[in-house]
Amino acid sequence: MDIEGNLEAMDLPTLIQFIGQEGSEAVIRLENELHKGCIYLKNGLLNHAELTQNDEIEIAGEEAVYAMLGWSNGRFKVEKEIEAPESSIGQPWDFILMEGIRRLDEEQASSEELAGDQLDLSNNTSAEPKLNLVALKKFKEIINMANLEETLNEIMSIGGAKAAALVDWESGMTLGTVGSGMDIELAAAGNTNVVRAKLAVMKDLKIKGGIEDILITLTDQYHMIRLLDEHTNLFIYVALDRATSNLGMARHKLSALEKNLDV
Repeated sequence: MDIEGNLEAMDLPTLIQFIGQEGSEAVIRLENELHKGCIYLKNGLLNHAELTQNDEIEIAGEEAVYAMLGWSNGRFKVEKEIEAPESSIGQPWDFILMEGIRRLDEEQASSEELAGDQLDLSNNTSAEPKLNLVALKKFKEIINMANLEETLNEIMSIGGAKAAALVDWESGMTLGTVGSGMDIELAAAGNTNVVRAKLAVMKDLKIKGGIEDILITLTDQYHMIRLLDEHTNLFIYVALDRATSNLGMARHKLSALEKNLDV
């Protein structure tokens, strides 16, 4: 079934993510006051894109995607089972969004025409792609969420891992969970008190340095809290089966995964 709507209600990054993760073959057709465009996806790849004005193609391929990613208004229509007329891209959807982040970061650094919290794109008739700050935020949310899910799934590959979570101990908010056999959200939220209490004791004792990890040993489980170096308000919480886990390997794996986590 086709999907239609306004970009104000569902933006292009969200549409690309939805179709890309679904892996279906589809085309996203876009239209605003000045331009029309189309983006073709199949099996998680962006295959082709075109941006037209007055029925003439202005940009094709990746550059057309980057130009349309910045649209903050207009209409869209998603049509399923539509094959691309050609293959001009052939890149994963998340790769294209990451490149959109890089370009927007450069645009922010060099632009002298920022107005409020958004670049004015509504009257842009240039073929040069422009992106806005709202799009940047959306891209980062999408990519960070994908990165978080990947990291949590990799934690579950640790021998004996039963459940894991990423937690903000300052707010008590659980950012992501994985696993079963226990109420991981309750356990993760409850252990924010453990982290706060330990940090408070260190402060009272005037102990310098930070906490790498906290280990809680139960009868048949290990519960490990790993505080992140780069994001000091966050910790990884993982429950391990005591009979099948290796604490040394688990600590090594968590340290390696932390370096790849982008939140």
